[in-house]
Amino acid sequence: MLTYLKDEEEYKEVLGADNVPKDFKKLNIEASTYINNATYGRVGQNNIPEQVKYVTCLIINLIDEENTKLSEIGNLKSQNIEGWSESYSTPEEIKTDYEEKKQKKLKQYLWNVIGTDGNPLLYCGVC
Repeated sequence: MLTYLKDEEEYKEVLGADNVPKDFKKLNIEASTYINNATYGRVGQNNIPEQVKYVTCLIINLIDEENTKLSEIGNLKSQNIEGWSESYSTPEEIKTDYEEKKQKKLKQYLWNVIGTDGNPLLYCGVC
């Protein structure tokens, strides 16, 4: 299975964290597959750039947060105490929000990383 991080220890080392998410192996596969799709398969398996490893850690965290929010009932979005009104996020809003966060991290850290074919990882071809 495609993974950009070898194990929990590499996650801790790259991110400087003490703990790993509960379903690390599954999240690592999901994050790596997400990045592989976004980079059009340009990340070499033998020489994974440090930026890709770091973004993998960040996306693992975002997927974990998203899954937690989706599993909670009633995700409070906003609250007005004096008029006492509350609004809650729908699953679609949560997914859209986290998709935007993942895309932002990809662009922030991988915009100038060159892939195995000599093109930037996020290059999608002639527009």
